[in-house]
Amino acid sequence: QWQNEILPKKLILMVGGPHRGGTTILWECIRQHPDISDFGNTDDTAIALSEGVFMQDVYPKWGLGDEPTNMKGRKSATTYKGGLGQYALLPEQDVHLDETSDLVNPASQARLLNRFGYFWNMSSPVLLEKSPPNAVISRFLQALINLQVPGGFQGYDSPAGISQKGESRVRFVFTTRHPLANALAHMAWPFCRGIPLETIVENWMKVNEYMSYDIPYLQHVKHVKLEEFQENPDIYS
Repeated sequence: QWQNEILPKKLILMVGGPHRGGTTILWECIRQHPDISDFGNTDDTAIALSEGVFMQDVYPKWGLGDEPTNMKGRKSATTYKGGLGQYALLPEQDVHLDETSDLVNPASQARLLNRFGYFWNMSSPVLLEKSPPNAVISRFLQALINLQVPGGFQGYDSPAGISQKGESRVRFVFTTRHPLANALAHMAWPFCRGIPLETIVENWMKVNEYMSYDIPYLQHVKHVKLEEFQENPDIYS
């Protein structure tokens, strides 16, 4: 049903970027549009920040959301890996998913979209989802959502964009902020206070590395800088 009846008539808009980098601010602005349906707020979903990564069990969560459990009985956040401020430093094959993943299959597509679809108003033409890790798995999400969709995007022959095939049913918006501001915002959270500043900055760099590498492979993507967006949102209209 998703492949033949729903996705050909819808666009899915996915917001991502480093945690504490403005994804929620951007999501709050986008969701005001009358043609866009999102998951609602935390009270509507009972999910932290209404982020799709916590609603699904198709791809990993990399310790995100498990920080209180992982920190129990431990003196420092540096004694475990994954979670806020560190997840992108896990092995690349575990974090940086793309179209070659074995998870790109019809069963995963249906399972993911059924989880998301429960919270969307399916009468809306644009369906919004926000999870910071979308920035490191965007190629995987693009391939999964377009899988076997008639006329859907089937990838580039090269990252230069030669011979694109079909029209993608998913768009991406990534937002970032200055790495030091981002790191200090992390350190204000209780479960990040034990993580060294340099580790959080390194995590920011790794997220941006994966994100920048993948952007040429995405058919529709926009990169928003939080400081510019706050000063003058109209430049991104």
